[in-house]
Amino acid sequence: MPARKRLFMGLFMLFTFILIISLALLAFFLVRPEAPLFHYALLFFLILVGGTALVSLFALGLITISLLRGASPPWLSSAVKKVMVFLFPIIVQLGRLLGITQDQVQASFIGINNKLVEVENLEVTPQRLLVLLPHCLQNEDCPYKITLDPHNCQRCGKCPIDSLLSLAEKWQVNVQVVTGGTLARRAVKMLRPQCVLAVACERDLSSGIVDSAPLPVWGILNERPMGPCRNTLVSLGAVEEKLEEILGSRA
Repeated sequence: MPARKRLFMGLFMLFTFILIISLALLAFFLVRPEAPLFHYALLFFLILVGGTALVSLFALGLITISLLRGASPPWLSSAVKKVMVFLFPIIVQLGRLLGITQDQVQASFIGINNKLVEVENLEVTPQRLLVLLPHCLQNEDCPYKITLDPHNCQRCGKCPIDSLLSLAEKWQVNVQVVTGGTLARRAVKMLRPQCVLAVACERDLSSGIVDSAPLPVWGILNERPMGPCRNTLVSLGAVEEKLEEILGSRA
């Protein structure tokens, strides 16, 4: 497993270990005869922590098995992703406490999510695939608005939008350019895709994966040579490779 994916899995395991230790401490204090008034409160926390620990262990086991086998039923991957999404904010905060940046944890989360989507072996037709692109790929000096209709692009070649639209036409998939989560959710609701291929930064991709769960979302990180949200880039080769992987002979 690549190092980037191991980071999220390592934090996930650490969180589960902390839960198990907390569970043991709660059980220890619960059986002590002192302070009986606190027994009901301890019992409540024991059940809460115990339930969370069981769910976390279950998800860890399923993620590991899915990644090792390279295959997983869609319903199983959906259940695992729901647990990941639920625990994701806690894992991010745990990483911060250990001096790991939010971008690093989010990138690792995206990598694990992509692998889980991959092992589902989805059969997606071009009409049911939505490609979501961030508006920051557009040249900042361009006067043409493409967030409502990407085909307003004049195809001048000064930014990656021209080449990405050509890829969308070649593979006959739906494409939308969005400014953030609100427009992305609207596009998903309107087009009702079976799968989404999204290009964005770590923050927007991870939040999009969380917001869209259990809808399968493949994430491709953009490149930011001029900083965030300004004239960003994306590897066209990576996008086409992922399109070919998702669609294959169905395109």
